[in-house]
Amino acid sequence: MQDRYPLTVAQLRRTKEDLAAIQDRAEEISRLMTAGYGPSDPKAIRAGELNSAVQRLQWELERSAGNYADATTA
Repeated sequence: MQDRYPLTVAQLRRTKEDLAAIQDRAEEISRLMTAGYGPSDPKAIRAGELNSAVQRLQWELERSAGNYADATTA
C-alpha cells in the first residue's frame, strides 16, 4: 500500500497561488526589515532568508511539475 499520493491539480493550483501570496509578503517584509534595521541586522538577514526559501520551494514545485509532465507524455 502506498503511503503518499501526489497532489491533485486543484491542490497544486491552490498551493501555487498561496505561495505567490506568501512570496509577495516575504518580499515586503524583507524590504521593511532592511529599511528599518539595515542590511546587516539579523532580522533583515532572516527576512531575506525567508524570501529565498519561499522562492526555492516555488522552483522545486515547478521542477517537480515539469518532471511529472515529462513522465506522463513519455
